[in-house]
Amino acid sequence: MNRLSSCESASPFRIGIIDTGVNPWHSHVRGQVRGIRIYTDAAGKIQEDEDFRDLVGHGTAVAGILRQGLPDAELFVLRVFDEELNSYPSLVARALLRAAAEGCRVINLSLGMPPGPGGEVLREACRAVQDAGSVLVAAGHARKPELLPASLPGVIGVVSAEHLKPGEIDVRPNHSYSHQASGWPRDLKGLPPDTNLWGNSFACARVSLDFALNAGSVGEG
Repeated sequence: MNRLSSCESASPFRIGIIDTGVNPWHSHVRGQVRGIRIYTDAAGKIQEDEDFRDLVGHGTAVAGILRQGLPDAELFVLRVFDEELNSYPSLVARALLRAAAEGCRVINLSLGMPPGPGGEVLREACRAVQDAGSVLVAAGHARKPELLPASLPGVIGVVSAEHLKPGEIDVRPNHSYSHQASGWPRDLKGLPPDTNLWGNSFACARVSLDFALNAGSVGEG
């Protein structure tokens, strides 16, 4: 039985996905899905609309991992990338604040940005969202110990580990990124595993899933 079952009837657990968008009709994702796109217009102003389509498949693969363990949860998608996979700290910061405002108890960020211009805006957003009660889980990189937001205080930083199987998580408190997990997404029918995606992004989703299940197990009040 899903550990969220005790509180689903009152209010579904909501988890935020800041990524490339999500295909809500994908067989691994179907269920309660809402979302927005956060982008900059031609004048450089941050805008929002309801176009959270996934143009590259990355966010959908992340969502598939979360849906596998959270079949009745609501996925709130915040698209901050287009096909080029370029984004800005200000967009991610805005997405964090919107996810928290929507009541996302866990927010998955399968992304990483080097420290630099805009980093303080992202840092402040992470601090505000954590103060509001959301758990932030972000992808790190074994050779990049200062990625944002994974390296920020209070953010659960995750890297992939080849020796771990799906569902296994290794906690390492004294490392740059405190958690390791399997980097495999869910299997796709007809696609050999060694040709599928793999990496820190999907390890991040597996740790987000674990935190969401643990949060759901204590109910919502």
